[in-house]
Amino acid sequence: MNIALITVFMLLVIFLSTQWLKIYTMHGKSMEVPDLQGKDLAEIETVLANSDMTYVVTDSIYANTRIPGAVVSQNPKAGMQVKRGRTVYVTVSRVLPEFTVVPDLMGKSKRIAIPILEISGLKLAALRYRPDETCTDCVVGLEYRGKEIEPNENIPKGHAVTLILGQQSNVPTTVPDLLGLTFAEAAELINAYSLNVGNVLACSGCQSARDSTFAFVVNHRPERNSDVNLGTFVDLYLTTDSTMAATLRVPADSTDSYEQN
Repeated sequence: MNIALITVFMLLVIFLSTQWLKIYTMHGKSMEVPDLQGKDLAEIETVLANSDMTYVVTDSIYANTRIPGAVVSQNPKAGMQVKRGRTVYVTVSRVLPEFTVVPDLMGKSKRIAIPILEISGLKLAALRYRPDETCTDCVVGLEYRGKEIEPNENIPKGHAVTLILGQQSNVPTTVPDLLGLTFAEAAELINAYSLNVGNVLACSGCQSARDSTFAFVVNHRPERNSDVNLGTFVDLYLTTDSTMAATLRVPADSTDSYEQN
């Protein structure tokens, strides 16, 4: 009899605990996350109040194509099913861009200057060369939006800066083999050889400009092993076909090449 009573009591406790958990977690009850993108904070408070949700601003970014203070992204995404009372984390558009200090790169080699530029929150726009008999591939100037700038100036973070590099007389460079590399890999190697990324002349399989970012190089002009001047622009032919790209990683002395139609 005691064992039976204990068993019934335990089953009752388990049953009541399960029911309490269902009520507490609202098991089986969910609702759709509303689309908050493009709405300002006053609007999202109204929208989420009607849906019994809350929000937290986790970050802000400058986007000149967005209304200041408007939601740029959200998590969970719109349309997802969540429990009532869920917190939605949003990123909003900043009114003014964040500025950063242009680092002092004068006299530094290109190999050192490019990483420092990126660490400072800036991008490399291009490499431009000017005659300088003291060094080759060392920074002799900086250019932003067509005008030379000095170190320690403030410019918007994320913007691109051109490195002006010295070039001693008659110092050529060689175009590397870019076949089969991704666009990002090719761009890095092009800069490492003191060259500039030119135009994407064709991209087989690309449906949008963003697709070219993840595409592979199937041909380029000038061709590999060509002797060219420092700062020459290398134009690329791309494809989204990774199988084709894999067959293009051949020894540098091979004469096989892909001709883009």
